[in-house]
Amino acid sequence: MRELINKLSVVDGDAATALRVISHFEALVDQRASTPAMLRAAAALAGCPAGLHDAGRGVHVCFDARGRRLPADSVPSSATVERWERLTVWLTRDGAAGPLDQLILERCARSIDAVAQTRDAHPSLAAIRIACDPDSGLAERRAAVRHLGLGATVEVVATSVGEADGLPPGPVLDGLRIHLLAPSDVVPTAIAAGRTTSTSDDLPDARRRAATALRLAVDPITGGPVHVRYEELGSLAALAEQFDAEAAAAVPDVRRIEELCAQRPWVTAVIDAVLSHSSIREAARRLNLHHSTLHQRIVWVESHLGYALLSPAGYARAATTVALWRIARSPG
Repeated sequence: MRELINKLSVVDGDAATALRVISHFEALVDQRASTPAMLRAAAALAGCPAGLHDAGRGVHVCFDARGRRLPADSVPSSATVERWERLTVWLTRDGAAGPLDQLILERCARSIDAVAQTRDAHPSLAAIRIACDPDSGLAERRAAVRHLGLGATVEVVATSVGEADGLPPGPVLDGLRIHLLAPSDVVPTAIAAGRTTSTSDDLPDARRRAATALRLAVDPITGGPVHVRYEELGSLAALAEQFDAEAAAAVPDVRRIEELCAQRPWVTAVIDAVLSHSSIREAARRLNLHHSTLHQRIVWVESHLGYALLSPAGYARAATTVALWRIARSPG
């Protein structure tokens, strides 16, 4: 599709633009984008407000070209309108309709309907999407939580797409699989998971908190998966929100740690144990090492890092580096 668009753009700008509209909505369907996301796309492509009325779900919503929500009480009399199944979508301009307005509306309506049909085949996945969608109304969100059989307190779990064995099905939202569970439900320890506890009304923000926690779901002792709870992160949450895996991996101190791990796989385990315990003997017990062996490893690590781990500056630097190393290796 993109190759065809590029060829057409040289010959016929209008045809290329039309194909870009079609390609954009096809990509949104592939991503199972939400209804508000589809409507925002229509408004942005048209450069004017776009509205929708879904008679089946009782949804009435409108966004301007910058994606801001607008009042949507009824279809304006001057609007360009498209009806598809139970959906009515429209564009509102001050002047004459644009040449691609009808195409944008048609593709928007078709795409919303296509995604809705897919979700209807998996009602639990659809309920999680609605519960976690910031554009859902409070009543919609609460109804979705009730459909899932959950109470006022919900455990939100974020995992990578390929690491969800042993958990109920969850939709993929922003590249992560999201699960809504009861607080008593068990999450397998063999998978990396970001977790947070939320009220049913706060699930959109809770989903983001769980995703932030997943960015640190690497055990510095083993390098394997671990569960991380957002509520326990403190200021580390701000660090995880500022760095993704690629940015963290590019930090020079993190690159140095990776180089040392290639020589001695126990490097991060030693650093974390030393920073987490009040004495070398306690740290050694944590690693099942003799304290003299751990002391030798600390000397080796410090000689290659160029600073003392337990000096005031060294402690802060090492702790930050290990946190960034976990982000660089995380599945989130």
